[in-house]
Amino acid sequence: MTDIAIKVPYLSKCYHIYENPRDRLKQIVAPRLQRLTWQSPRRYFREFWALKDVSFEIKKGETIGIIGRNDSHKSTLLQLICRSLYSPAVAIKLMTWQLDLLL
Repeated sequence: MTDIAIKVPYLSKCYHIYENPRDRLKQIVAPRLQRLTWQSPRRYFREFWALKDVSFEIKKGETIGIIGRNDSHKSTLLQLICRSLYSPAVAIKLMTWQLDLLL
């Protein structure tokens, strides 16, 4: 039996930042039309990496604290662990059913 309660390997979260609301619609429609005309698709957003390749393990019985400056994405990390925020290819392993978080 393992003594690891939470295992987080290489957690990342990227947000797409659009300059204006129309760019979101352009991102959905324009690349498909550009591919039909053999043009390389244009991106209408810039990437913002809130978390990139964060890894850690928490053993049973351990108490941890996540500290950092304002806007250092502590809440993003906690939301990904609780699965209230989606990120593709997240492989967080929760070995216990009880997870107490203070946000």
